[in-house]
Amino acid sequence: MADTHTAESFTRDVVRREAEKRGVSVDWDAHLPEEAPEGLRHAVFKVEGRWCVWATRSADPVVLPSERDFYPLDSVLAGGWERVGWNGIRAMQ
Repeated sequence: MADTHTAESFTRDVVRREAEKRGVSVDWDAHLPEEAPEGLRHAVFKVEGRWCVWATRSADPVVLPSERDFYPLDSVLAGGWERVGWNGIRAMQ
């Protein structure tokens, strides 16, 4: 039987692979900050000591992991964001 992913587990797997490729340090044990809204929490990670959102700024509905990046959480919250598809996040600014 194949494993079933949640948005959180799938995003975590993708982010882990991309972080390794990019040589980025992610604190996998960090507890999420309270200011992270529910719909965004699966894509929030502590990257090199700073809270970030794994997101895209592309308007395309399908974006590869290589087209996503870690954007500072405070900037994403200030600039706006939206869910894209099952597990994606689009940072508006």
